[in-house]
Amino acid sequence: MPRHVTAIIFILILCGLFSCSSIKNIAGTYKTNFADLGFFGTTIRLKPDSSLQYVFQGDLMYDSTTGHYSIYDRKVYITFDKQLPDTNKLYYRFDIMPLKTDNISGNTIHYQDFCYIGHNKLFSSHVETGKKVTKARRYNKRKKYFFFGSHYYKRRWYLRRVD
Repeated sequence: MPRHVTAIIFILILCGLFSCSSIKNIAGTYKTNFADLGFFGTTIRLKPDSSLQYVFQGDLMYDSTTGHYSIYDRKVYITFDKQLPDTNKLYYRFDIMPLKTDNISGNTIHYQDFCYIGHNKLFSSHVETGKKVTKARRYNKRKKYFFFGSHYYKRRWYLRRVD
């Protein structure tokens, strides 16, 4: 085989190897790229021992919980730990989420929520349909029209890795 053909094949193999992204090293802290509706932000801390801390905060609101995660098929499946009853909270947002099951390549997975894995990003899933959520409403102070005030618009939304 000619030398330049061998070099081209070698370069194509190297490009193929480097373009594949590994999802093994997903541990880290992920934060939303902007506050949804101008108020609400989410932080997920995925630890190397498959435990996590989930923080939801916004306008005069803060809630956090712990749990565990597992990775299958480019998705992060999350199960939240049971919380002790607290009379100061109005509701138990994470405990009451229904436990769902999924069968992936012969493994039965029990989860309450899941996220799609992107390149150093996590994309939330819709609660009812399970589809990837890629856009959210964002408040903008820029004038929508010449005389009228600020407005909301849809923008790409995800949890970005910050460490």
